[in-house]
Amino acid sequence: MADVRTPLLEDRALLPAPVVVVVDHPIFLRVCHSPWPCITQTVLVYLRAFVVAYLTALGIMLLDYNLDGQEDAHTAWSIVFQFPTLAFVLLWIYHIIAFSWTFTHLYYPDVDQEDRRWEYMVLRLMSPPFQTLRSRNRLYFSLFYTAVHVFVFTNALLYWGVAVPLGHGHFPGGSDPAIWATNGDLFGDGWFAPFCIINLYGVTAFIAFLEITIFNSIKRQVPVPTHVFALMFLLSSYLGFAAFGKLLTGHSPFFWLDPDFAGRTEILAAYCAAFTLLGPTVFAFMYGLIGMRENIARRDDHAPPFNPEQFAREVARDVARDVRQELDRQTGA
Repeated sequence: MADVRTPLLEDRALLPAPVVVVVDHPIFLRVCHSPWPCITQTVLVYLRAFVVAYLTALGIMLLDYNLDGQEDAHTAWSIVFQFPTLAFVLLWIYHIIAFSWTFTHLYYPDVDQEDRRWEYMVLRLMSPPFQTLRSRNRLYFSLFYTAVHVFVFTNALLYWGVAVPLGHGHFPGGSDPAIWATNGDLFGDGWFAPFCIINLYGVTAFIAFLEITIFNSIKRQVPVPTHVFALMFLLSSYLGFAAFGKLLTGHSPFFWLDPDFAGRTEILAAYCAAFTLLGPTVFAFMYGLIGMRENIARRDDHAPPFNPEQFAREVARDVARDVRQELDRQTGA
């Protein structure tokens, strides 16, 4: 029987669990901060400025390289439909955005939102967007960030893993790249073509690798199923875009999309399905890179050393949790 000494909260087990609010930096600001203490924001601004300048100069050189080998203006339009062109342009746009956000976040963190002068309008345009509780901008930018780097890695994988071994590497005379470099032509009079090829299919992937592991502190993407399905949709959409380019220019962006190479419709469909499935595969590689960077760059002095087996279990647990959350959300909808 209750008396004056009976506590008001006698059975705490029946109380609802406390609500834990996790405060985290938005993804837009994580673009502006490197996870490594040795890379300050000032250093990061200079690094990003160098990457943007390099990609801009490289884009001009790649355009000249591609246009130089075209027979007429009609076939020049085939450049627009090439997957390497799409991957490079997306990477260039991303680094322009990342440089703009990093620069304004460091030097102009509090831009007047009411000033209508043109310089303040430019600064507001270059500044990271605000993240509100109801805004889905975080998810949209995460999808963009993921698609850019998956496309770049996929471009490099298809070239060095498929095109070059099958003799479709665009090297002069169809020579093997190792023999070509051994003959001295790589740094001789014909340096321009190999320089463009190595940059388009190698250096861009290295820049993407540096972006994920060094330049930003973006966490692993959530929800995982949304990113996986979005990548598959984007790659499937590109196949439709490539088919339209084939009708318009008469040239297939990939040699394996040519019906003459595939031979049968079933084989061509299998190639397209494999291309679409490359999205989740490369995304798993990117997801693992981010996870390793998060574990290695952990600033907690009492954090345990990196354990690959434990990391694999954590990744599997996170993926299973994201899948359950996505299924619950779809069921509730």
